[in-house]
Amino acid sequence: MRVTLISGFLGSGKTTLLRRLLRQCRGQRLGVIVNDMSSLDVDGDLVRSGQRLSESTGNFISLAAGSISGSQRQAFARVLDDWSPRRDLDHILVETSGSSHPWPLIEEINHRSTYTMGCVVTLIDARAFAEDQDGGVLLHQSLIHNKEIGRRTEANLMAEQIQCSNLLLLTKTDRTPPEALPGMMECLKRLNPLAAIHPVTHGDISPALLLEGPCCKVDEVCRLALAGMGSIGQEALGESSSYGIGSAELTDPRPFHPQRLWDLFHLQLGQGVHRSKGFIWLASRDEQVLLWNQAAGSMGLELLAYWKAALVKDPLGKLLPEEIAHLQLQLKKADPRFGDRLNEMTVIGTDRDRNALMDGLRQCLCTEPEVRHWQRGGTFEDPWPQILRPIP
Repeated sequence: MRVTLISGFLGSGKTTLLRRLLRQCRGQRLGVIVNDMSSLDVDGDLVRSGQRLSESTGNFISLAAGSISGSQRQAFARVLDDWSPRRDLDHILVETSGSSHPWPLIEEINHRSTYTMGCVVTLIDARAFAEDQDGGVLLHQSLIHNKEIGRRTEANLMAEQIQCSNLLLLTKTDRTPPEALPGMMECLKRLNPLAAIHPVTHGDISPALLLEGPCCKVDEVCRLALAGMGSIGQEALGESSSYGIGSAELTDPRPFHPQRLWDLFHLQLGQGVHRSKGFIWLASRDEQVLLWNQAAGSMGLELLAYWKAALVKDPLGKLLPEEIAHLQLQLKKADPRFGDRLNEMTVIGTDRDRNALMDGLRQCLCTEPEVRHWQRGGTFEDPWPQILRPIP
């Protein structure tokens, strides 16, 4: 059974790529393993949605609350062992968390004779690479400095994700000046002269390239990657904390105040916040389940679904009485004020900036007077785009 490993730093577009790939490959016998550093399992929920994948059908596993190259490595190995004798799957797709190191996973796959190590693809966010890494210049400088003082940071993780691959996808190129691309591709070639490089937008790439393209030559990748890793132990290699990266979660039923949330993310977002994502609701749009998706300096808000507490009122007039009764039954034990509405967000980054953002998020939640204002049908200033792109 062939395995394709999808790697890349936080927010590089791995889930977008995987979801598009699954839509294009419907009918193929694929098994999918998704890893999310957070226990909220946002990526797993997005991949399950509309893709005919689930744990119950046996073609999907979500490993959350830790990296599969670190604390969840044994769980990953158990899935490989469990799926090894199966004859109903032809190909396995593995989406790692952005804080995972590919090398421990390549080892786990390569050590099992029933698997063939296929493509190891690493995604690089072109916009973040241009703005945060000066097209790769700052990344190289960080690597040199880290080596001199004997430390490892997220720069080492990003570089080694690139070096452990045989295919590099430069994503979000539509948000990057065209003249910046040649310099970035040259930088990537210096880090990994063995890999093919393809610019992509919205995960639009031929499935055959990922599923049927050249296999990763593990021995060659090993020599290249280990030269940069030095003598670091496997345990430290796979843990996100080794690179100064951690996560925190916010779970709260109160709505976000739309203006304060806008101000927080546009005026106070620290550079050390690599990723924040989750499901939220705004006091000004209490019918909509919104997907918050932030990677480095790029932010997005998308329409995911509608809250049951809003649907039970049937604002579109399209529900049958028995459908409304079923929703009311489901909401019987829900929060008396907010129903099933709930903010669930994870923030990933360095301790200082992550904690500062978490404090800011809590201050963006509506106060009790504001909640009462919302209950009375009061309005709220809302600077977010009024028409949001729905999740495909």
